Amino acid sequence: MLIRRAVLLFGFLTTIVLVGCGGSGKPAAVPVKGKVMYRKTTPAAGALVVFHPTDPNVEKIIGGKPFAKVNEDGTFTLTTYEPNDGAPPGEYGVTIDWQVPKKEGKFAFSIGEGGNTQSKLNPRYGNPQQPVFKESVKKGAANEFTFEVD
Repeated sequence: MLIRRAVLLFGFLTTIVLVGCGGSGKPAAVPVKGKVMYRKTTPAAGALVVFHPTDPNVEKIIGGKPFAKVNEDGTFTLTTYEPNDGAPPGEYGVTIDWQVPKKEGKFAFSIGEGGNTQSKLNPRYGNPQQPVFKESVKKGAANEFTFEVD
C-alpha cells in the first residue's frame, strides 16, 4: 500500500512539473518574417507560403508545417503553434502557391469547390519534393526572407 501511494504521488508530481514547464516536447518557435514579390515589382497578396521541414520527424513533432498568408504589401509572418509565432529553428524547403480567380468566358461554369481559381505561379514553386527555395531558420537571427517568383 505504501509503495502504491509513493508511485501515485510520484506520478502526480511529475505531471505537475511537466505541465508547469510546458512539457509538450515541441521545439519553441522563433520569429520568421518575409516578403513575396511577383516579377520583382508586385506583392503576391494572398499567396500561401509553407516552410516544409527537411527532417520529416520535425513535422511530426510540431504537428504540421509553418505557414503564412501573404499580406497586401507582400509581407508575411509565419505561424506554427499560434498566430504569427514563427517557426522552430531548422532547415526548410519553401513552397509558394498563389491562387487567383480564373478568367472565365461567357459560357464558363465550374462544378464543385475550388473550381474558380488557378495558380498564378509556375508549378515549380509549389513542389515540396523539389523546392525552389531552401532556408535555414536560426535562433537569435533576423530570419527575414525575400522570395521573388514569376
